[in-house]
Parts: sequence; structure tokens; C-alpha cells
Amino acid sequence: MSESLGLRCRCGAVRGVLSEASPRSGIHAVCYCRDCQAFARWLGGEGLLDAAGGSEIFQTAPAQITLQTGQEQLRCVRLSAEGLHRWYVDCCRTPVANTMGDPRVPFAGLLVPFIAADAPARERALGPVKARLFGRDATGPTPPGTPEKMAVTAIPRVLWLLGRGFVRRGAQPSPFFAPGAKLPRVTPQVLTAEERAALGPV
Repeated sequence: MSESLGLRCRCGAVRGVLSEASPRSGIHAVCYCRDCQAFARWLGGEGLLDAAGGSEIFQTAPAQITLQTGQEQLRCVRLSAEGLHRWYVDCCRTPVANTMGDPRVPFAGLLVPFIAADAPARERALGPVKARLFGRDATGPTPPGTPEKMAVTAIPRVLWLLGRGFVRRGAQPSPFFAPGAKLPRVTPQVLTAEERAALGPV
């Protein structure tokens, strides 16, 4: 059974809804990669990383994410010219999601700190964490079985998620790309090599 979960930045200026949230509609994951850690450090907020440096993410389709207020606060940064589009809000620098640069790809890694629901409601809707990524970059102990990069068993689930998104046309509507647009709604800020290096190991 799917649910709708409220989305809210830390200051409340940006609000929205994650629709059709369920353990079958996405992948509840924790990523320990250096870039996710660098993004959290760049934002400068407390509580964005867990004790091992992990970012909690719900991988879903952009069409399931709706921003109802504060769309003008949406911003985007790339840690390099080839990096993911990492979305956040300017008002309080809450992370929102990670996406590909191609608007046709029905994928968005929604950052769990942007979900307004309490922990029990989140776990009920998202299910338990099913994937842990890049344990080699963790800054503290991780649960047993955490792979150094990505577990081979996770690949079919990711492919299924993308396939489902293409079939259901989950790339649109999107808060990140306007319909038919090739460019994101806001021009990404691309960090220089020096700015990226200042955020930690590359």
C-alpha cells in the first residue's frame, strides 16, 4: 500500500509531497560515497550525515515529487562538470534530491531530511534500508554486509526502478526540469576543483 508523505525544508519555506511512496515504488538506501559527504559539508547543516558519514536517500521517480510552495528557492550544484545535479533550497540549505543531467531519466534520489514525516511514518512508507553504497568511504563503522561499492544484488532492483519509471513516464512532471526542456529549471553552480578539494577527499 502506497502513501503520500509531506516534504518540508528546515525553515518551512519550501513544502511539497512525495506521492505513491512504498517499498515497491523506490529504493530506501544509505550512500557513504565521498561526493555525498562533500555535498552535506558544502550545505553546512547539522544532522545531514549519519555517524558513519552516510546520506539517507529514497530513490524514486521525479514525477512522484511535487513542490507546492517555495519553488523559487530551489537551487542546484554540481561538484564537478560531470557530477550529479544536486538540488537544495536556498532559504535554509536543506538538501532535496540528486538527479541525472538528462531530463529523460526517470530517477531522483530524494534526500530523507527533506521528508517531513516522523521516523515511524517514514519507515512504514519507505520500508527499511535495502541498499548501502560505497562503504569503503564511510567515516565510521557500518552495518555488517555493507559493500565497498554497490552490491551486485542491488543492480537488478535499480534496473527495475528505471524500467518502471520509463514505462510509467516517471520523468515528468518534474520539479527539476520543465516539460520538454533539456536544461534544468535553474542553472547549476559548478564547483571548481579547488572548491571541491576543500570539502574532503575526491
